[in-house]
This record gives sequence, structure tokens and C-alpha cells, in this order.
Amino acid sequence: MRAVFTGFLFLIITQTYAQDIEAFGVFGGFNFPFTVDQGLAKDPRFVGKFTIRATPIGFAYGYDRVGHGLLLTPNYTQTGQKFIIKNTTGGDVGTRNVQMNYFSVPVALKLHINDMSFFRLSLVAAITPSFLIKGEDTFTITSPDQATKLRYPVGVSIPTDPGYEQVYDGVFVPQLDNEVYVSKDKFNAFQLFAALGFRSDFDLNDDWSLNFDGRANFGIFDTRTSAYINELKSPAGPPDFNGNPGAPDLYGQRREIYLSVAFGISRIIQIKHQYKPKVTTHADRFKADNAKPPRSTSAVHGGMSKQKSKGSKKKN
Repeated sequence: MRAVFTGFLFLIITQTYAQDIEAFGVFGGFNFPFTVDQGLAKDPRFVGKFTIRATPIGFAYGYDRVGHGLLLTPNYTQTGQKFIIKNTTGGDVGTRNVQMNYFSVPVALKLHINDMSFFRLSLVAAITPSFLIKGEDTFTITSPDQATKLRYPVGVSIPTDPGYEQVYDGVFVPQLDNEVYVSKDKFNAFQLFAALGFRSDFDLNDDWSLNFDGRANFGIFDTRTSAYINELKSPAGPPDFNGNPGAPDLYGQRREIYLSVAFGISRIIQIKHQYKPKVTTHADRFKADNAKPPRSTSAVHGGMSKQKSKGSKKKN
């Protein structure tokens, strides 16, 4: 019981001395993307591969009050999963690389789990408008002497390019090196992600703070254009394995999910609330005009200014 009371008292004290903090910073990191595609899941040629993408640069602006805060983190984000290409016997023969690079502008609400003077741990909920900079889907296949044979599912067109040869139990394919299969014009120019996660801010001193941010991000829309999706739904391309009109891929809903991890450093600016004495009468107004503000307004107004003490000079 004493431990509970002590912890409660500690929280009250840290809340009392908490201060409004404004900070600007830079960060970088990486993410683990998952391309959830019902069509690719049914295609025997592809198996998901563990993928790491970079978030090479981002900028952060944060404003924290007692209990909550606002965070803006525009950044350059790379997402999209890689898939291993399997031949008819189950061997790994190449990679399919689904990649999208976005300029993202996450806007997040921070709900503080604690409000210590030097360390803040927060629950983060964000909405992230994202604008496509680069998008493509490429194939890389190692196929010396046309030894690679893939099993094309019914409904998927067999390319008519040189090097593709259909046989009774599959299709021989040529060697490919980052061959563009789905170009940028078939990806949506805009995407919206919703995110949940945690953020920690550890103040090194009155001026600088180290930041860690981890979130799970969920894509709201399919990343492909409606015209391309209709092309998958209504096959009208080169013939499939049975000689019927085919489509580039099996149709299925697609969503992008990625787990992001970021590390950064921020410059702290602590906010001081202007001291305004309460005025009720003419006498009080006269006193207020000559009143001196308190030495610290943190307990009264929830904030305090960042001040550096100056040592007194000795007189000889």
C-alpha cells in the first residue's frame, strides 16, 4: 500500500513540475513492409520474403503539454515487400520486388504514459497522407540456358516476348535483371496510412533530446489504380496456360502494412507562459501594475521558461 501511495505521489509531483516543450529535430530509420495481396497469395510462383526498407531522412516538430502532445514528422519512406520466385520443383530462382517510395506527412497525437521532467513515454496515434515519388514492380530471374521453368496459374497471361516457351507442365522463362513488370503509372499517386505505436523522448539536457519512435502502419487504399485493377478483374490480354485471355496477375485486394522504427535528435525550446495577475478592483489593478512575476510559473500555469543561471562575479 505504501508503494502505491509513493508512486501516486511521485506522479503528482512530476505532473506539477512538467513544462510545455516545443522541439525541432531530424531522424532516420527503417521499416519492415508486408504487401498483403490475395492474388499473389494464390500464385504458386511467389512466396513472401523478409524485407527491410529505409526511411533515410525525416524532420520532426513536436509540441508537448502535460498529458498530451502533437507531433509532425514529414519524411521520405520506402515500402513494399519482396517475393521469392519459385520454379516448378520449389527451388528459388529469383525475386519479385514490389516497391513504393513516398513523401509522407504523418500527423500524430501523443498521449503521455508518463510526464517526467527528463523522460516522456507516449502512446502515438497518427494519420499519414503519402504522395508517391517512385513505384514499380520488377522481376529478377537467374535462368542460364533457359533452365528455369515456372508454373503459371490459369488466368495469368504467358508473355509473348522471346525466351518464353510453354511446355506441358510449365513455362520456360529467360534470365531477367530488374525487368519492370508493373510501371509507376499503374500505382496510385496518393495513399493514406493509419498508425499506432510508441514514442520516447529522453532529454540529454535543457537543449537536446534523443527520440525513439516505433509504429505499425496500415494502408487504407489499394496501392494500384482502378484502371489496372479492372484489367486484372477482366482478363483480355495474351493467352494463359489454357489458351484463354489472361491478365498480368491474379486479382486480389492489396494492402500495404509496415512496421517503422526511427531514431532522432531534437533541439528543445521550453515555453514560458506570460504571467498575468488576477485583477478584480481598482486597488488590485494598481497593485498588479507594480507586481513582479513569480520566479517560476510552472506550478501555476503548467509551464516554465528555459533559463541559464549566471554565476556572480567576485570583486577583488
